[in-house]
Amino acid sequence: MSAPFTALVVGPAEHGVTATALAQWELLRTDPGATLVRRGTRPAAAGVLAELAALPPGPLLVHVTDRLFGADADEAADVVVALAGGAGPARPLVVVLHDLPQPSDGPVNHPRRAAAYARVARAAARVVVASRHEERLLAACGVDVRCDVVPLPVPAFPPTGPADPAAALREVAVLGFLYPGKGHEQVLDALDVLPAPVGVTALGRPSDGHEDLVDDLVRRARERGRAFRVTGWVPDADLPGLLRSPLLPVAPHAHLSASGSINAWIGAGRRPLVPRSDYVAELLERAPGCVEVYDELAPALRAAWEDPARTWLDGPAGPTLAETVEQVRRVLAEAAGVAR
Repeated sequence: MSAPFTALVVGPAEHGVTATALAQWELLRTDPGATLVRRGTRPAAAGVLAELAALPPGPLLVHVTDRLFGADADEAADVVVALAGGAGPARPLVVVLHDLPQPSDGPVNHPRRAAAYARVARAAARVVVASRHEERLLAACGVDVRCDVVPLPVPAFPPTGPADPAAALREVAVLGFLYPGKGHEQVLDALDVLPAPVGVTALGRPSDGHEDLVDDLVRRARERGRAFRVTGWVPDADLPGLLRSPLLPVAPHAHLSASGSINAWIGAGRRPLVPRSDYVAELLERAPGCVEVYDELAPALRAAWEDPARTWLDGPAGPTLAETVEQVRRVLAEAAGVAR
């Protein structure tokens, strides 16, 4: 039997973490005693606690990435820790951590983010991460807590009509927000192996504060005789058809700990090119053959361009949203047992 719980969902619906939390909520909302507290912008702990005080006791489920909860990692941790402390033992905090700190954050940001995530993990009754790789990253933050691994779901997109895996590809595409380190530069630099007209399309918009990156990438592409195009935000209804169009899918971020963008390609029946990493190895354990792993991008681009069928999956891959929500239900039930 499900125990009463409250889900706090923070951030704009287009943010990947928020979208995941809202998708889970759509299946959890029918559970007895399920309540949603929604904040579209960074929350103030006092306001959330005041709203929680009027609700029945039970676990508090929160998807956390520092950028949604504060201007910096310290402020974000302050908010989440205050929620844990103010809610009390009758409302154990279950945090689902995203965007775990790692050395690629840089010598200044990494220790700050690591300390903040460690504070959040220690304040929580239960900690959920999306991969064993993320579990190791959290341990590297200097915190020894039990983690439940609940992978990000592969979306079940509606059918868009038959696709032709043998159809010639027309350009290279990278899905998701644009920000430094995403890998667009590496894709542009590897285009020499493809026919001259072929460019790169970024399916998404720049992350807040990184709008100037577009001009830099357009300039970089022009210097190489190529084109770089940004679609802007892609509405959910248009995404499946776009992902199933004759694009060469690449997810070039080299420091992933989990990836909704990769899962979106997979959900559309595509096999994106991805750099080898611990997370990708884990992904392939769960769904063998779901991505095309490369050590060098240029040869991988050439091979996919010459054989477009390499970029298509033979069948569906998981886990489904329902499967991941069932794992979350188990964690919430166990957290409720701790509180009783």
